Parts: sequence; structure tokens; C-alpha cells
Amino acid sequence: MYPLNLTKKHGDSTGFAVANTTDEHRELSAQGYQPAFVDPPVAPARSGDDEIDAVREKLLEAGIDYDKRWGLERLKALLPNTD
Repeated sequence: MYPLNLTKKHGDSTGFAVANTTDEHRELSAQGYQPAFVDPPVAPARSGDDEIDAVREKLLEAGIDYDKRWGLERLKALLPNTD
């Protein structure tokens, strides 16, 4: 819960409200309560996530055990050679 206030354009405070959720904060912002709700930025997906998932899948298919904390290079070193 956090308080919001409503201020008219000429500066008079006309009321207060309490937002319990982000959805309530969005609704109150649409009615003029301040501070206005701002959606948090969405973090871009890390580029290596897809590749590391693919390597993990290959290791599972080959029946090779690995530690989920290991990085991409260490996991790649476990892959069997397909030459």
C-alpha cells in the first residue's frame, strides 16, 4: 500500500487515495492521482540464454550430466564430437 494524491491544475489538493496494487495505481493515475504510474522497463533477454538452453538439451539427449550453474563454454566442452 502506498498513498497517492490528486491535485487540480490550479494547484489545489483535492484528495488522497491508497493504491494496494499496480493495477489500482494505474486506475488512479488515469483519474489524475499523482505520482502517475510508470511501467517498469522490461529487461531484454540475454543473447546467450537460447544458446545455453540448446547446449543443455543436447547434453540431456546424450545422457551427459552437468551442473546447471556452469557457463556456456564449460557446457560446450562436454558435448561429444560429431566429426
